Amino acid sequence: MPPILESPLCSSGGPSWLERGAARLEPDPLGVTFGIVISRVRIGSVRQRPPVNRPVGSREFVDEALRDLKYGRYRPREWGRFLRRCLRRSMEQVAAHPRAATEVLVLHAGLAAAGGARLRVVGSCLLAIAHLGLLGEHNRSLGIANALSLVRASLPPRRWAALVAVATDIADGVLARGPGSTAFGSFADPLADVTFWTSVALQTKAGKMGRAAVLGLWLGPAAAITYGYFAYGRTIDYPRPLIARRISAVVQALLVLHLIRGRLASGKQKGRPPVS
Repeated sequence: MPPILESPLCSSGGPSWLERGAARLEPDPLGVTFGIVISRVRIGSVRQRPPVNRPVGSREFVDEALRDLKYGRYRPREWGRFLRRCLRRSMEQVAAHPRAATEVLVLHAGLAAAGGARLRVVGSCLLAIAHLGLLGEHNRSLGIANALSLVRASLPPRRWAALVAVATDIADGVLARGPGSTAFGSFADPLADVTFWTSVALQTKAGKMGRAAVLGLWLGPAAAITYGYFAYGRTIDYPRPLIARRISAVVQALLVLHLIRGRLASGKQKGRPPVS
């Protein structure tokens, strides 16, 4: 997650892009609060990862769909129109990327057969199929880096899976630096971290500190960004500090060590002779 830069969300003076946009939209106290808080974060000398390079037409479609949903005051009828519009768009992208769609289905079928977390396997498959347009016009295949992200998202919350998750995170990060990187991977990679490490923190003996780290580093920001999209009725260019990526790697390593130590400790306890 360019050298020193002034993000549109983090302008150094005057009203920010979000604050100006909020003034043009209908009153939304929670949404305005969200924008003002984020817009006042000072990036300063913190290095940023490059912004997500979305395919042509992707941002425009999302902005229009979210704007109509917001102007419709999020009524059930507007949600229905929003979902139907998104479904049509997804089907169009499936037709434009038949090879990638087939790869997604085969990959998730294999993950389900191998004992992957069923609910997350289904969720990962549906989200991947629905967002094939983020691959761009010239990428017909899913790509190895994106496949590794989807594998990580569906791993069961086991100690051995934590090691696999770290390995896939490193591998897809290296591969994504190549010329074939896509907006699909820019979204799939952090979402894979959110889903897997949250399940690990909640379903294993990760401890209170481990759960707090996962919630603060992955789940909290993901929820805030999602809320921002719907609250403002458009996409938002959120900051992507490079240091957050490094902190993520450190927390992952600490969680893996904690889980391994817990495994070793439980193994010693099982092998201990009974006290007479």
